[in-house]
Amino acid sequence: MSTMSSDNEDTQFQVYKDDPRIPCQYGVKCYQKNPQHHSKYKHPPKRDMMKQKAEKTITGIKRKKPIKEDKKKKSPKKKLQKIHEFCERHLHDISPSPERNDNIRNSDEDEDKNFNEKTEASDKNATIVQTSLNQSNHSLEPDKCSIAANISTSNVNVERIIKDLFLVEMPVDFFQFYEFCKSLSKNNPLMACKSICLKLVGPYDILDGKIKSADSINDKEKYLVHWRYYYDPPEFQTIIKFDDKDGLHFGYWRDSVNEKPVFVAKNRANIDCIFESVAENIFGAVDAYLQDKVKSANPFEKTGIMRLHFQLKNFAKQHKITLEKNTVNMRSRERQVVARTFHKAGIVVPYDKKTQLGYRDLAATDNDLQKILKQIEEAGTSDERKTSFVKLDEIVRLATIAADECDFGTCLELGHDLFSNGGVHVQSTALQMLSIAYTYLQRQELLQIFKVHLKDRKKGCELSVI
Repeated sequence: MSTMSSDNEDTQFQVYKDDPRIPCQYGVKCYQKNPQHHSKYKHPPKRDMMKQKAEKTITGIKRKKPIKEDKKKKSPKKKLQKIHEFCERHLHDISPSPERNDNIRNSDEDEDKNFNEKTEASDKNATIVQTSLNQSNHSLEPDKCSIAANISTSNVNVERIIKDLFLVEMPVDFFQFYEFCKSLSKNNPLMACKSICLKLVGPYDILDGKIKSADSINDKEKYLVHWRYYYDPPEFQTIIKFDDKDGLHFGYWRDSVNEKPVFVAKNRANIDCIFESVAENIFGAVDAYLQDKVKSANPFEKTGIMRLHFQLKNFAKQHKITLEKNTVNMRSRERQVVARTFHKAGIVVPYDKKTQLGYRDLAATDNDLQKILKQIEEAGTSDERKTSFVKLDEIVRLATIAADECDFGTCLELGHDLFSNGGVHVQSTALQMLSIAYTYLQRQELLQIFKVHLKDRKKGCELSVI
C-alpha cells in the first residue's frame, strides 16, 4: 500500500510539474476558493506540501525593539541573514491584502438566491456580461474579454490596451458604468452626466476610441500620467472628474496592481491630499455624490438630478449592482491598514502579528514630520534647508534599516507621506523610500507609475495627455 501511495504521489507531482498554468504564489497555503483563481493558477500536491514543511527551518522570528538613535548598534549579520531568508520564504504568507469580490451583491437576499441560479454564460456577442453572486465565498468572474470585445474600438482587445498603457486591470463595474452612460447618451457617453459636471476620463478614453492600439506603440509612459492629479499616489487611478473648482475626482484604490480595487475614493486636488473612500464601486460612489448634490441644488437643478439618480438606481437594480457604501471587502481592508499616512487612505502590507514583521512605526510622529517638511520647504537659505534635512535624513536612515529587517511598510509610509506633503525638495527622497518599499513588496508597476509621475507632476485640472 505504501508503495502504491508513493507512486500515486509521484504521479501527482509530475502532473503538477507538467501543468502549463502559472504557479500560485501562495503555494500549498493558498486559501482561495475562487474557481477562477484555481483555473488560472496551479497548486502543488500534498506531497510537495510535506516537503515544504520538512524544509521549513524558521519557526518564528521575534521582532527587534525599536531602533535607538545610536549609530553604533547594528544587527548581527547572521541574524539579518535569517530575517532575509524568512522574508523570501514567507513574504506572501503574511496577511495579504483582501481581493475585491467583483460579484455584485443586492441587499435583498431572496432576490439574490433566485438570481444566483441564473448565472449568464460568457458570450463574445453579448452586449455586456453581467455577474452573479454565489452566496458562498466562491466568486465567478465574468469573461472580461467578452466584455471588452463588445465595447472595444476597432475590434481590439480593450482590456489588453488598458493593461498595457495603465498597468492595471479594470473591474466589471468600470465597464458597466460605461454601458450605463451609453444608455443615457449613445453618441457621447463620456459626457452623459454633464448636468452634474461629471465626465468619464482616464481609461475610459480607450473605450470611447480616443486612445487606440496604434497609440500604445510609441511613448507609452505618457499614459501613466493621463488624468493623474498632483496628489494621486500610484495606488489611485482616476476615472471620473467633476468641476475644476476644488479639483474633485473619483478613482479606484488598489494596494497592488495584482488585486482588484478595494474601493472608489475621492480627492479634492486643489484643496489637499486627503483621499476618502466612498463606495466599493462606481455606482455606489456616484449614488453618494447625487445624494449630497440634491441637498444643495436649487429647485431647477433638483429635477434633473433626481431623474439621473432614478436612472442610476434603476440600472443598478436591474444588473444586481450594490450601492452599499461600506462593504465587507472595505471593512476587511480597513482592518489591515498598518499606517494611516498623510493622505488618510492608509497603506496595507503583508504583516505578521506574532513576529511583528512587516511594519514598524516611523522614528517621528506625524506632527514632527510635518514640521520638518514645512521647515525644508519654507527655508529662506540653503543652509537652513540643510539643517532641516539632517533631521529628515535620520528618519530615512532608520526607515531603511527597518526595511533591511523586513519591515517594508515603514519605507512605504514615509514615501507616501513625503509625496502627499507635496513639497518639491523632498520628492527625490520620496522616490528613494518608495523604490525600496515597492521593490521588496514586489509592486514594480506602482514604482513605474510613480517614477513617471514625478517626471511630469502637474497641479491643476487639465491633465489629459491626448
